[in-house]
Amino acid sequence: MTPSEKYVSELCKKSFLPFWSYPSPLGKNGKELCDVLIICGNDIIIISIKDIQVSDHSDHSVQYNRWHSKAIDASVKQIYGAERFLENINEITLNDRVTKIRLPEKKDRAIYRIAVAFGSKKDFPLDTGDFGNGYVHVFDEDSTFTVINELDTFPDFINYLKAKEEFTKGKIVSVPKEIDFLALYIRTSLEFDYTPDTIIIDEGLWDEYLKSNEYAEWQKDIQPSYIWDEIITTLYDLHIKGKKDKDKHSELEAATRAINLEPRINRRELGIVLEDMFKRNIRSRMLKEQPYTNHTYVFLRADEKNWESKENELQLRCMIAKKENPNVSKIIGLTFGTDKDGNDMFDLAYFDLPELNEEMKRRIEIVQKEFGYFTNSQISRSKDMR
Repeated sequence: MTPSEKYVSELCKKSFLPFWSYPSPLGKNGKELCDVLIICGNDIIIISIKDIQVSDHSDHSVQYNRWHSKAIDASVKQIYGAERFLENINEITLNDRVTKIRLPEKKDRAIYRIAVAFGSKKDFPLDTGDFGNGYVHVFDEDSTFTVINELDTFPDFINYLKAKEEFTKGKIVSVPKEIDFLALYIRTSLEFDYTPDTIIIDEGLWDEYLKSNEYAEWQKDIQPSYIWDEIITTLYDLHIKGKKDKDKHSELEAATRAINLEPRINRRELGIVLEDMFKRNIRSRMLKEQPYTNHTYVFLRADEKNWESKENELQLRCMIAKKENPNVSKIIGLTFGTDKDGNDMFDLAYFDLPELNEEMKRRIEIVQKEFGYFTNSQISRSKDMR
């Protein structure tokens, strides 16, 4: 793996975790399929990375054409070839030549294509769009780092790709840098009173956004969200990577995947809820489902004195949360605590319950009254607690 390929791969892992980001999977005849393949739900992102030095030819146009051929055209060719290969298989083999990852059903797949072109001159224009067999996003060094860092959850990143493809379809678009288009997307959501045929964006839109009060306020507002990122990383390292509980591995992986699919704005809400819970010394809290999701959460505090018994309590509270939130099918329980040495402790529960029958509801009500769990509960979002 080249330094540039490693750089992009690590960026993807940082944002999406190794759940979905696979460097250098194998393609035809055991050769590298692409530089990074991301698979999440029905979405597949094919990434090709080229780091090409500009030739020393005296003619600027010759320099550009040669660089474009090796950096962009070659990436596009690799991406289209990888997509053709994926059309005929149901699983992909990773670069360890052993591990296989199941692909989404062919009829449900949504493919996104990204060519990362390193080494260009600052004044080299980057084509982006349909090169003949589907839309390809073309990023340079700056835009790769900025887009993945600013849109550092999978939902936020994939929504940007979708919105950009839909918005630019059938239009003439002139954008000096990808980051300038990102600024337009963030500030407008690409929603206008009319649909223009031609889009021309002046250079410097991203720099202007960075200096704005809007950006400063956003950065301040999302600080609570990074509590959620820390929890995800800890849970992944403990339960998935470390495989601490092999009997519950698939359940824990499903739960960790679900909480990692929260977009940044939802993570902010969840972080504020957690901060409030600890500030007010609340033992447990259940949440309403977050927007555009089909799950809800139960949070439980514990310490070294009751850590061993907390599992039953968390499970019971999750059952009550399902009864109180009948429209959701998945309940995720998170236990937080600190041991006697001050080390953080986390545990996780996951339930997929599309529906409760009347007998189950009756039993849950009995348990709720017996233990007093959430008997006087108020389900609220963070904005209601301020």
